[in-house]
Parts: sequence; C-alpha cells; structure tokens
Amino acid sequence: MVLKAESVRNRVAIVFMALLLCVTLRSQDTPHQPPAPPAFDQQSASRLLLQLSESLQGHSQKQFFALFDLSRMKDGQLFKQQATSFFNQTESIRVHLNLVDTSADGDKANIAVDAEMEAEPRNGGPIARRNERLNFVVANSGNGWKFIDVQSRSFFSLP
Repeated sequence: MVLKAESVRNRVAIVFMALLLCVTLRSQDTPHQPPAPPAFDQQSASRLLLQLSESLQGHSQKQFFALFDLSRMKDGQLFKQQATSFFNQTESIRVHLNLVDTSADGDKANIAVDAEMEAEPRNGGPIARRNERLNFVVANSGNGWKFIDVQSRSFFSLP
C-alpha cells in the first residue's frame, strides 16, 4: 500500500512538472507586445514646448537636438546646421512659447505655437526679436514624442 501511494505521488509530480514546463515554453513562444505609446495630448505638447524653451534659454544644443528626430525630418541635417549656427552666433536667448492648438492623427500630431524670441548676438549687434506662429509635427519615436518638422525654420536663425 505504501508503494502505491508513493507511486501515485510520483506520477502526479511528473504530470505537474510536465504541465509547468508546457506553460513556461508557451509563454516564451508568445512575443511580448511593447506597451502602446501614450496618446498625444495638450500635456504632452506643453511638456515638449517647455523642454524646447529650456534648451534654448539654457543655450544647450545637446538638449535642443535631443527633442528632434532629425533622421525622420525632411532636410534634418540642414536644419541641424542652421540651428547649430544660430546657437554659435548668439550670446543669450529668451523665448516664450504659447501653445495655441494640438491635433493628433494616429502616431503623429501637430502643434501650433505663438512664439516670441529675443536673441542677443555674440558680436554685440542689436538684439534680434521674432514673433511668429510656429507649426510643429511630432511623432512617437519609441521612447517618447519628438519633433519631426517645424515651420518656419527661419525662426531658429539670426537675420
């Protein structure tokens, strides 16, 4: 009788282990879906614009370009050269970005901004002042929203 009970326990343990192994293998076969990107909203737009203004006022090219996906931007390298020249020609930058409108379309969104900027040239010339409506296109780059277009690009240059 003792042998039969022990034999039944062993069989149950083997069946349990086999089931556990099947479940483990099955879960490894199922590809893990990355979480869906968060929807773009006014809070996302405000956060991006705050980072943009902080990078300009902090005169940080690294932070500024981290906000852009230049590989997805039409003429992205040309924009990078233009903005780099702008940073190199300015001593200080003050900017105010006022969010006017946002609209999302799938994995892209549009942001309309009333922008005011004062840029003090390094050469001591007169302060350049700009007042423009900027239109940004943003897209989810996998690790957050990034700018993939901006109009008017001349906003980021000295006259």
